[in-house]
Amino acid sequence: MGFLMSVFLAFLILAPGSAFAQSASGTVFVVEVHKDIDKGLSFFIQRQLRRAELENAAAVILEINSNGGLVESSQEIKDALLRSKVSTIAYVKGRALSAAALIAISCHRIFMEPGSEMGAATPIMLMGTGVQAAEEKFVSAFRAEFRASAEARKRPPAIAEAMVDKNHDTIEGLSKKGEILTLTSEVALKHGYCDHIVASITSALRILNLENARVERIEPTSAEWIARYLTNPQISVILFTVGFWCLVLEFFVAGFGILGWAGIVCLALFFGGHLFAYMAGLEALILFVVGMALLLVEAFVIPGFGITGVSGIIAVCFSIVMVFGGIYSALTAIASIITYSVIITGLVYWWGPKLRVFDRFVLKEEMAPEQGFVATEANVYDHLLNLEGIATSPCRPSGKIQIGDERYDAVSDGDFIEKGARVVVRKVDGQKIVVRQVVG
Repeated sequence: MGFLMSVFLAFLILAPGSAFAQSASGTVFVVEVHKDIDKGLSFFIQRQLRRAELENAAAVILEINSNGGLVESSQEIKDALLRSKVSTIAYVKGRALSAAALIAISCHRIFMEPGSEMGAATPIMLMGTGVQAAEEKFVSAFRAEFRASAEARKRPPAIAEAMVDKNHDTIEGLSKKGEILTLTSEVALKHGYCDHIVASITSALRILNLENARVERIEPTSAEWIARYLTNPQISVILFTVGFWCLVLEFFVAGFGILGWAGIVCLALFFGGHLFAYMAGLEALILFVVGMALLLVEAFVIPGFGITGVSGIIAVCFSIVMVFGGIYSALTAIASIITYSVIITGLVYWWGPKLRVFDRFVLKEEMAPEQGFVATEANVYDHLLNLEGIATSPCRPSGKIQIGDERYDAVSDGDFIEKGARVVVRKVDGQKIVVRQVVG
């Protein structure tokens, strides 16, 4: 009898899927969800969930201490958690607010430290450098995300909705209509949003019968940290703005110098970080390059401003939309880009003349009469008024004309003038000769 009992106990311990077997073997991944929820974190968590499935990990623990972040990123993480075939545990260490609350309730189980809290998930919108309440349709959509996660994990959906929308129905003894719900650890335990209150991850592992499992705390690689930093919305907007304007300034002067290289480096960091984090594809970079090329063609080859310039602006804007992952995120980014552009313009205006890098833009040499310089007579070209000549180069609007045996620099009065066309001088303003094409 004793022998049979020993065999039975051994079977229990070694049987696949038994609590004892889980306790004896397996790996538990611990992933930190700290600070802001952003695109880089979304990519990192999704990659670790896929790795956990491939390596048949016993569980993935998300150690959460965050005030929230990007709604879109939290939705991506929520979807990945609901799809995960590996057991997922949220360990709330301090707070899981806003977007972080959605991540927590999307896990299979929730453990909270004493004094921790979860909820307060009303979405807001960043507009330029300011913040405003999100429109009702966004609140409704985010509320649906919370409800779907709660239903998937068999938790009371009304409580999840109350975390997002203050217009929820009153929940007796918990939250009144007009109030956003935030749960303390004790209240969460009472209402099904916390499985256990524990003092550490070790205590949680003991409850899960995983105290003997190998615990691997996953740290992002250096490249992932850099990518996460570069894809931060504010950092990426600054990189794009500085890079764009450095190239624009460089294109308007001869040669290629420090501004051009600075622009290339900033844009390489901008697109490189998003490409590494799979937040944008090569098509976004290609679209941006095509847009810039079209703008250059419009500025230096084709006169006026037409379909080429408009196409270039549309291409650049679409590349921004693709990188930032949606029209609303892109509009926020563009508003920030405009704000930073105004700041950059002011800095260039005030400090440009004092910096050597802008010497190609600013004439600093004084041409005084004592140095042999003589001012040109103001009316030196008045005798050309109403005379006819030939355009010796295209005028778009500036070019060259010939009147008699003499050649002059001239500008068109607005219309493009082909080389060889007959022109007449319509106006002389100091050194400026304004011509118009003779028709007929």
